[in-house]
Amino acid sequence: MPVPTPRDSSPSAEHRPSKRTKSITDHVLPGAMLTNEELDNSSFTTSDPGLTTSPFPRDTRSEEQLVAEQMDLPVEVSREYENDIDYREKLVLAPMVRTGSLPMRLLSLYYGAGLVWSPEVVDKAIIGCERVVDPESGVITYHKGQGPIFTTHPIEKPYRKFVIFQIGSSDPALAVKAAQTVQQDVAGIDLNCGCPKPFSTHSGMGAALLSTPDLLLDILRALLTSIPLPISCKIRLLPTQPSTKLLVSRIIRTGIRNLTVHCRTRDMRPGVPAVWSRLADLVALGKKRGIPITCNGDGEGWSNWEAIRAQTGADSLMLARAAERNPSVFLPIGPRCNLTEVIPRLLAVAEYTKNPWGNTKFLLSQFKPSPPPISDMPKAERKRLSQVVAQCKSIDEAAAGLGLSLAKGTVIFASIVERIESIQSGTNVWEERRLAEEKGEVLDEPQGLEERAEVDGFEVGVGQAEDEEEMAMNG
Repeated sequence: MPVPTPRDSSPSAEHRPSKRTKSITDHVLPGAMLTNEELDNSSFTTSDPGLTTSPFPRDTRSEEQLVAEQMDLPVEVSREYENDIDYREKLVLAPMVRTGSLPMRLLSLYYGAGLVWSPEVVDKAIIGCERVVDPESGVITYHKGQGPIFTTHPIEKPYRKFVIFQIGSSDPALAVKAAQTVQQDVAGIDLNCGCPKPFSTHSGMGAALLSTPDLLLDILRALLTSIPLPISCKIRLLPTQPSTKLLVSRIIRTGIRNLTVHCRTRDMRPGVPAVWSRLADLVALGKKRGIPITCNGDGEGWSNWEAIRAQTGADSLMLARAAERNPSVFLPIGPRCNLTEVIPRLLAVAEYTKNPWGNTKFLLSQFKPSPPPISDMPKAERKRLSQVVAQCKSIDEAAAGLGLSLAKGTVIFASIVERIESIQSGTNVWEERRLAEEKGEVLDEPQGLEERAEVDGFEVGVGQAEDEEEMAMNG
């Protein structure tokens, strides 16, 4: 009768970790390591009676205690910047799929946006790009292969302190290389830690970083120590408030200059109202560190900015869908008519900057006809002009259909640049809003909840990779 013998372990057995309860070392925070005395006096547990007891103690500290410990520790990377950015007291343009291209950013600045974010650009997409400057328009294009990956204009460059380049990354070294590629043409670098779409999370980027906070922090530290520009990041709420506070306390300790919080969790659908009530605690942590906190989620512009500030204490408000519908929402006196004012300027900017027609048409398709009292155009005429735009196949066709002349494009673009410079040179937008309210000049457009939903952005190239971008927006 054969004698049973022990089976050899499989080739992969040595790589298969044994099951055990989580120990404190799975969650130990930088600057909060255990002392030898704590190790000696702690009890140990194990889920397998056949194993020796774990050499690590059970952590009995609450998340609130861990937050307090983090807030008592010094900032990790403290540095001065030649061209620092003021993130406070502003309405800013969110990073949005396809929408955040150069024409939309310039129009948003023209109408009063304090800062504008580029769409998220994946690190590997921008690394290795060729930088080309158009001698006529001054537009700077980073391209690789068939289409542009990122475009900007000198008015957005660092000395103007306007454009924030958002990176999608799950690798500190790649994040640094991506930032170094564009650092001469942008004002700051932002790390996307909030996009919940599969194209981003499957690679460990975006909202996936919320589940790997140590990696998130390592990327921020790498950027802070390697890039001579202000660094910021954008996150979403975690399922519980204590966990969110702990994450925020760790992030703001790194030395970043601004934190944007999308007031929804990773699993919340865009149509679910943003949870502003959870932001006040995070703003309080930011104030202790001197770090501004920007609110993102259901922002409509001046029409609800004061209410959001009163409830949350947020330093700034980031606009997405409201600006996508009508970028003049940044005006303190309220938005202007899309069809008669905004679209003519968009076409002029798009033509002057040679923006791809595919992206220009997408921008036009997102604009909504302005209702009364913003526009006194009859509903039938608004509908007709909207149909004209939808059927056009070029900028020339769109201009002709709307009865506009592109011959004045250079003049219009010059006026936009002039206004951007004048608006950003000491104008008190809060005083402008107050005076407009006193004079009865404010015309805020009310919006339905389903139209206010916001989506984090992604861009692998303006005018290309349409399927991926549509998935990012609608998935």
